[in-house]
Amino acid sequence: FCRSRPLLLHPRPGLVIDWHNLGYTMFDLSDYHPIRFLARIYERMMAPRADAHLCVTAAMKQWLIQNFGLGAHEEKMSVLRDRPPGFFRPTRPMEQHRLMKKLELQFRTADNGLMTRMGVCKDDANRTLFTEISGGKARLRRDRPALVVSSTSWTPDEDFSILLDACVRIDTGIRDRGDVAAAFPHVVVIVTGKGPQKVMYEEKISRLNLQHVSVLTMWLEAADYPLLLGCADLGISLHTSTSGIDLPMKVLDYFGCEVPVCAIRFDCLGELVVDGVNGRIFATADELSKQMLALLGSIGENGSIRAEGELEKLREGIRGMTRWRENWDDHAKEIILNACPSAIDGQAEHRGEPPIWLKALVFTASFVIFYSLTKKFALPK
Repeated sequence: FCRSRPLLLHPRPGLVIDWHNLGYTMFDLSDYHPIRFLARIYERMMAPRADAHLCVTAAMKQWLIQNFGLGAHEEKMSVLRDRPPGFFRPTRPMEQHRLMKKLELQFRTADNGLMTRMGVCKDDANRTLFTEISGGKARLRRDRPALVVSSTSWTPDEDFSILLDACVRIDTGIRDRGDVAAAFPHVVVIVTGKGPQKVMYEEKISRLNLQHVSVLTMWLEAADYPLLLGCADLGISLHTSTSGIDLPMKVLDYFGCEVPVCAIRFDCLGELVVDGVNGRIFATADELSKQMLALLGSIGENGSIRAEGELEKLREGIRGMTRWRENWDDHAKEIILNACPSAIDGQAEHRGEPPIWLKALVFTASFVIFYSLTKKFALPK
């Protein structure tokens, strides 16, 4: 399209490719399948023809240089890592209270016993599982459960059995503590999203018979999703990359809400989640369960309504993360402007604009062809 524009007497626009993943890896086929092979060839041929490239990770940039022949274009490449939109933020107590009242029916359907044990009555407008109204103001309950959120598309590339296995291990670990178990908060794990394997896993969840952990599946309205994330103490990411060189967007959602994340290990994840700084990285269900037990145990300690200790340290590691506007100005603005038409001395100077003689030639040829066709196909008098 960009190269054909001059033939239509228009200046050629700049072409910038935003590499969030490799298209050919999205085909769940073998490397030698014709469709996947042709898709890779197409990407390989088109990549050097772009005027600039934005790469979601440094690993993506290096891969493109080594495999797609962009070594000579390195000065036109920039690493533009994703950042959370502004509407992902910590949820204020009154917002939490309204959200939990709105979701109360889903909580009761999934685990009515927990609601009863926590003293949440159907007609009580002043108390939810996590919040309460006191003196006309909303606040978190001191005996509230720990809230863990995981977003999934319920597809085979996210092994949800790891989280279920970890929940079983957490439940066993709390029961084994004996009297100390009473001080450990009940753990509520909310899993959001829709997908092909949701029903299968819901059947597995119904057979778990856990005492100290509740696993709930929910489908939220779009406006409620960031509010729920802003209520969470901990996020879980089971995303693994098809290419191994992109990053999970869902982790950015958690970070926007200042929620630390336990994320499953894969190549280049360290560009986003730094183990022990803004989250934890695990490879097995056993590692995940140990991390969750260590992080969630401080909720409710010494009458605190927020987690302390390591979980608060991880939250501090998230605060101050740049948002989209600053990130765009620092890493994308200049490279895009250099690839696109620019204004100099008040006149538009376009990259690849056809010379005047070519414009005249194309116009004359088009006129002659059009005139010839009208004479040939003109209706007889």
